[in-house]
Amino acid sequence: MGWHWRAFDAPGHPGLAVSEPVAVIRWGEVRRHAGDPGVALAFAGAAVMLGLFVLYPAFRVLVYPTLQDYLEIPRSLRWMQAARNSMVMMVISTLTATLSGLIFAFAVTRPDVPGRRFFRNIAVLPIFAPPFMVAFAYILMFGRQGLITKTVLGLDANIFGWHGLWLVQTVAFFPLAMIIIIGVLEGINPSMEHAARNLGADEWAVVRTVSLALARPGIAGAALVVAISVLADFGNAVVIAGGFPLLATEAWFRMEGLADLKGAALVVAMLIVPTVCLFLLERYWVSRRVYTTVTGRGSRVERPPTHPVLKWSTFLFCGLMSVMIGLVYFGVVAGSLTAVWGRDWTVSLAHWRLAMDRIPTLWASVKIGAMAGVITGVVGVAVAFLTSRRLPLRHVLDFLAVLPGALPGVFIGVGFVLAFNRPPIELVGTPWILALALAFWHLPMGYQAAVATLKQVERSIEEAATNLGASGLRVLWDIYVPLLRRAFLGAFTVSFIRSVTNVSIVVFLVTPGNIVATFAILNMIGNGIWGGAAALTTMLLLITFASVGMAQAVVGRTMRSTPMG
Repeated sequence: MGWHWRAFDAPGHPGLAVSEPVAVIRWGEVRRHAGDPGVALAFAGAAVMLGLFVLYPAFRVLVYPTLQDYLEIPRSLRWMQAARNSMVMMVISTLTATLSGLIFAFAVTRPDVPGRRFFRNIAVLPIFAPPFMVAFAYILMFGRQGLITKTVLGLDANIFGWHGLWLVQTVAFFPLAMIIIIGVLEGINPSMEHAARNLGADEWAVVRTVSLALARPGIAGAALVVAISVLADFGNAVVIAGGFPLLATEAWFRMEGLADLKGAALVVAMLIVPTVCLFLLERYWVSRRVYTTVTGRGSRVERPPTHPVLKWSTFLFCGLMSVMIGLVYFGVVAGSLTAVWGRDWTVSLAHWRLAMDRIPTLWASVKIGAMAGVITGVVGVAVAFLTSRRLPLRHVLDFLAVLPGALPGVFIGVGFVLAFNRPPIELVGTPWILALALAFWHLPMGYQAAVATLKQVERSIEEAATNLGASGLRVLWDIYVPLLRRAFLGAFTVSFIRSVTNVSIVVFLVTPGNIVATFAILNMIGNGIWGGAAALTTMLLLITFASVGMAQAVVGRTMRSTPMG
């Protein structure tokens, strides 16, 4: 798209020439990009890869059951109950997680709330935990053998079921809402609060009519993100839901307990409908966000002081939630060092010796995570570069790159089993099926990070290289690859961490020769080997935090070595 100036006579004033800018499509540029053999070949290769590892598994899930199988769904009382339970949990967990995220976001964006930096840092810790860790820790803390419920309070509490899952999902997913809402609240100009106060509004009126009113679209967007995460939550649900059927866990029970692949495909097909609808609604909502601020952020005005009642009530709430987050990590670490949880509190390293026997599963997780991270980073950067070219059908490539963001992990897991369990592409039983499934599930994050970086690159740099005779792929290698190093590192790190801690995909794809740590931990929890599971989970946490630290060091070094200008 380019611009030229069109001259015409001013209305009502013949002979008075004026001009206006008119958008034009540079068809020469389109033909140049499409005619570049290297770019065209790369585009075809990316399209085939996305079609094979994104579209084809989804297609196999949807067509594996027959039409009659779909028509039988309403007659299955358990499946309909699982669907109702999933919708109920989505509503109540989304409400409490979003409200908690809003309160946290409000607290950390007010300069006079005590401990706001601490609250901001501790709130993101659940994001780095394995998906089942919150549920597992709360069983240790609040279950029938719980440290708090039985040992401290002397209660015989049953945390399994919908109420335990509600608590766990609230703590696990409120950081997602907090991160989104913080960005909205920080974008509100403090002068608007001052103006409202000058007009006579009290503290509650300012919060209701200014802060919450301007943040309302962001809150809704955060709620959509949380709802998608809750609906697709497998790790917490499989550990703590007990006999409470949910769509996300029913698929695994069908395959693991009944070897019913068709039933698993039907269940995940049911799950895909609400998740895709929420995903499309969330993308539409985010695309029309123009509400960050009304008057700009040029003002240096400090935010007005928070009313003492509001300040200390948010402080107390954030303090309570911080304790709940701290219990997650304390429970797992303490469980790994306790001789017999709930009976013998003697410090022991026996569970660590048991976990050491599972070191090969940790190594398998690291290896598969590294493979997935490289694939996510390379494919994400390459597809972002190709969609930035003015090529025919580039919007199709863009759609396929973001599509996995709408697919739950259980859907991806079942899809890869159905797609690659026989020739000509038989991957079941190899590490590649795990690496590819995890890599393409995380592709949207790497792709969108690369797209955002490309938008910051001045196009005149590429035009200069092209005028000097560089081909499309030479431009990619010499210009964009160095500039996209940070995007690649970010995509690799996120994909690696989430692949190492993933449960919802690996439970469908592991084989006796490819057992990963999260699957081993899940089996240990199911068999009551809590101490060993806690020790192995602690090892997994150490790997996760070490990866984050190394990534930050590498990104910092990359930023210092990247030329500016």
